[in-house]
Amino acid sequence: MDIPPPPHKLMKTLFKKILGSLWYRPGSVHRILRGPMKGMRFRMTESSGFSALYSGNEHANQEAYARLVRPGDTVIDGGANWGVHTLYLARLTGIMGRVHAFEPHPLVIEELRCNVSLNSLSQVTVHQCGLLDADSELPFVFGAATKSSHIAAANETGQTVVVPCRTLDSMVVGMGLESLRLIKLDVEGAESRALRGAKDTIARFRPHLIIELHTPEQDLAVAELLTAWNYKLARLEGPPILHLNRSWPDQNGVWGTIHAEPLP
Repeated sequence: MDIPPPPHKLMKTLFKKILGSLWYRPGSVHRILRGPMKGMRFRMTESSGFSALYSGNEHANQEAYARLVRPGDTVIDGGANWGVHTLYLARLTGIMGRVHAFEPHPLVIEELRCNVSLNSLSQVTVHQCGLLDADSELPFVFGAATKSSHIAAANETGQTVVVPCRTLDSMVVGMGLESLRLIKLDVEGAESRALRGAKDTIARFRPHLIIELHTPEQDLAVAELLTAWNYKLARLEGPPILHLNRSWPDQNGVWGTIHAEPLP
């Protein structure tokens, strides 16, 4: 027997529906009301949701960005979605810095471009491609929600579209970067492939990395790569990482969103 949701969740859902129909309609433009992105503008869509009004649900990421990024820095936002990280990173780098935002989803990238334009972020460059370990054209699966869309695995079914994928190494050469402070990756299970495609860039600039991990296999693959490249791993939220050779569900293994700090 299905258990109905508790009354407070029903009321919250109803309240959101009323707000969405009366004021926060899809396509409408609003100011962010609270948090580190307060005052910035965004277009209401399925991707942004109501969390955008409060600077999103990425508080641990935002605290890490505030510690690491300074005016004038160059940063990479891999898997930018509608721009919840891109907009805040652009605020931190200022107009003298650079934010390169990568997003392969053909619908979401238009939302990203819109939000960048609404805030007149001349320091942001949007790149319509995924980040992987080879320059290629690959099928991209539309998920139940835009944030769960991803590069298709072998024999995976579902609604797909072919998208361009590039290595960060090839993009950095093409962009002529002379410095790089931070790489953020949220690429829905392709984390190790994106890192292998950025090996030369990471060796050259030794940036900090903020990586959202999605599967136990990727937990271990990413940990192996980063420790081999002389990086120290820490989790942004939750128990400390004590076992680099273990993944979820080990509470002290590698999982969640991690900060990789370059060691001397």
